[in-house]
Amino acid sequence: MTKQPLLRIVAALVALGLVGAATYTFFWDPDPSYDAAPDTATAQADPAELARAAELRIFFGHMSVGNNIISGMRQVYDAHEVRRPGFVETGIGDVPDLPQGGAFVHTLIGENRHPYRKLENFAAMLRGGMAEQVDVALIKFCYIDIRWDTDVDKLFRTYRDTMAELEAEFPDVRFIHVTAPLTTGPHGIKDHVKHFVGRNDNAARERYNELMRAEYGADRLLDVAALESRAPDGTVAPELYAGYSNDGAHLNGTGSALAALELVRMLNLARD
Repeated sequence: MTKQPLLRIVAALVALGLVGAATYTFFWDPDPSYDAAPDTATAQADPAELARAAELRIFFGHMSVGNNIISGMRQVYDAHEVRRPGFVETGIGDVPDLPQGGAFVHTLIGENRHPYRKLENFAAMLRGGMAEQVDVALIKFCYIDIRWDTDVDKLFRTYRDTMAELEAEFPDVRFIHVTAPLTTGPHGIKDHVKHFVGRNDNAARERYNELMRAEYGADRLLDVAALESRAPDGTVAPELYAGYSNDGAHLNGTGSALAALELVRMLNLARD
């Protein structure tokens, strides 16, 4: 074989290798890396605002991203050497007698993929005595509760009607509403195919979130999704910014601090 055809074969093999590597990275990489964005939120916290929020008695129904937010609260309070609220974890149906002073009662409110059951558990706990002990209550759905095939309008109507009933029953409790968290963009061939055929989970979450924003407004809404989708440089995409996550769905220390600081702001609005 002459030298020129041999070089062509080698070049073709190299080109195929590069195409294969690019295809693997785009379609098949199941475990992308997540580099944390710098945490600027913790330093921005106002110690006086932290102290005021810690005086409230709060009930928070949540799952794993809620644990991230609570972790972020601990992080922010400790960084400023401000006394934390008294965190009290309780089970579904268990309504503890709270001590005097501020308290942050939180519950893993149900099973993921069953948002209606979570709402039922939240309402039952408030009606079972929790509402008599707290100033503020909120429930946060998980990202997995809303997927491409979720009946978003039905879920929103059920949430809205449940909250309206609870607000009428317990006028002394201030209810904060929460948008559904997002996940990062698609990774692996399965996710890309789902997006290609219209099975976009984040799109369904954002349809739900737009209904929440229209219903409750900025002074009553903890907009977790908006925080997650805004990169440090201000650009916005309809997905969780990877620098705020450690796995494409949950929040790292930076994302947790951002969400915690916004929750503190909302709690202080609830006081006023």
